[in-house]
Amino acid sequence: MGIDVLAIVAVAYLVGSIPAPYLVARFVAGVDLRQAGEGNVGARNVFHVVGAFWGIVTFAADFAKGALVAALVVGRPAPELLLAGIAVLAGHAFPIWLGFVGGKGLSAVGGFAAVVMPWAAAVGGAGAAVAWGSSRRFMPTAAGAIVIAILAAPFTGVAWSVLVTVVLLFALTGLKRVLDESRMRRVEAITGWDRSRGLQR
Repeated sequence: MGIDVLAIVAVAYLVGSIPAPYLVARFVAGVDLRQAGEGNVGARNVFHVVGAFWGIVTFAADFAKGALVAALVVGRPAPELLLAGIAVLAGHAFPIWLGFVGGKGLSAVGGFAAVVMPWAAAVGGAGAAVAWGSSRRFMPTAAGAIVIAILAAPFTGVAWSVLVTVVLLFALTGLKRVLDESRMRRVEAITGWDRSRGLQR
């Protein structure tokens, strides 16, 4: 592995590790997201704990992290693209600044995907708008965007290596969810979080 690839991985991790959700919640509302709401250091938790506006700001910041890293490596060989994507996700999910307790990485991976397969991501975004308008729920919206973007990718000229990278990155966000489950359950038991409604009881 060359020095340039190691540098890309290091930069991607550091960019991903910028804890935008934590910083917004701490400075705007004085709360530690790791111990508030559902316990997730992510845009959805900011949305519910701090407010809709700040949730959108946080989503944009996390999305931008993934997009920035993708812009640095787009067009490079597939293994380097994959390593950069994993690194930015690892930074978001396990930030050194927060004791390696981070978010799932959906927003960051979404930003990454938007740069490496923009037309497919745009189609997925349109699907997300429909899902949000009909459900006002995060999970159906996110799932709809991901599935539609992946299905649209082969029809918008996306290389299979790029598509496989994006699918793997989204799969890793699901793995992070599994890893976080027990910790989030403990936090929810303390905060009274009702995950079925996305509200505090």
